[in-house]
Amino acid sequence: MQINEPKVTLADDARIGVKEEVRQGFLDWLFRAIVTGDDGELYSFGGSILSMHAEKMDLVTMHIDRGRGGTRQLRNSIYRVGEYPGELMPKRFFKHPQGTLQITQHPDHIIVTCGREFTLEAYSDNRWHLTLDSGDGEYYAELHHAPKGYPLWYGREKPSALTQHSITYGYNWAGPVEGYFVYRGKRVNIMKGFALRERYVAVDSSAAELGAWEDWGFVCFDGMHSSMYDMRAGMKDYSIYDVETGKHYTSLGNLKGGDRDISEMEIVHEDWAFYRPLDGFYPSRYRIRINTEDGVYSVSFRVANIDTWGVTYKHPDNPVATLVFDQAEGTFTYRDGRVKHLTDGYGFLSIRQWHAYPNILPAELYSDETKSGEKFDTL
Repeated sequence: MQINEPKVTLADDARIGVKEEVRQGFLDWLFRAIVTGDDGELYSFGGSILSMHAEKMDLVTMHIDRGRGGTRQLRNSIYRVGEYPGELMPKRFFKHPQGTLQITQHPDHIIVTCGREFTLEAYSDNRWHLTLDSGDGEYYAELHHAPKGYPLWYGREKPSALTQHSITYGYNWAGPVEGYFVYRGKRVNIMKGFALRERYVAVDSSAAELGAWEDWGFVCFDGMHSSMYDMRAGMKDYSIYDVETGKHYTSLGNLKGGDRDISEMEIVHEDWAFYRPLDGFYPSRYRIRINTEDGVYSVSFRVANIDTWGVTYKHPDNPVATLVFDQAEGTFTYRDGRVKHLTDGYGFLSIRQWHAYPNILPAELYSDETKSGEKFDTL
């Protein structure tokens, strides 16, 4: 979305209020990194502070995924199944009463905390310094995120209606990440990688509408950084930063989601497979095309790992999966015929389905296994 003065300010990073009446609203300070560690492994890890209006709760989350997988053709069947290592450290939730979230203002930065587990220092030059600490010795991380250009804006003066009842202010922004984490005594230094961060100030949210199908995430190369979302029952948008030219590309904020509008942006799903932890099908290969004023941005990649998640645990209420990848390839073809070749890209796309596809019956009809975990109304 194009907005006036797209530079992120400390006021944007500290924002907690809206002029509208808050319904199923929430705040978040979120990040997700896809990196190669100094042990040669592919890692996907992230965390967030969530302040949820309906639950009157402030929540810290953190997790780590590691490794690569792929798909396997089932014997005597037309179907393929996905087989991935998934989580290294299962998601951890640290619940706090509403009001634990604190924001401290300084002349050139702010500090956002939620308990002792999550500290974010946001600086006026747009750097984020994140510190995560599980408090029991299992996990600790120090990360630095310094994206370039401008973010993908959801809205500042006015919000975006991602779907009819998913209304938000804020932004997401992809760029290089540096630092390290320690898991169960093993330190992993980031050799190369990128991360997406998000400031989300939601007036309302509807998992049902988002679950018509959602793609949300980023693709980053050394020469080009991008993030995007596509809500099939709502809107879609993108942000692209050309590192070489310093040009930033985004839409006017009026693109209809899915196949209703593919002239400017199209996400194509290919090589579908069934992933048992998701209880549904997912695309194992993506092709993305974005038509900008200066040329066409084209990206393709295969999924390397999958992390299933969601603040609602009951299948098939909110099947959500983050599809992780490295080794993405792409091009930017300029209007004058020049082609910039892009290799060794990192990123993820999170997908959401309201009901596990193609099953429309509850999971308890298929298994006596009792689900356990968190179940919140928000998201």
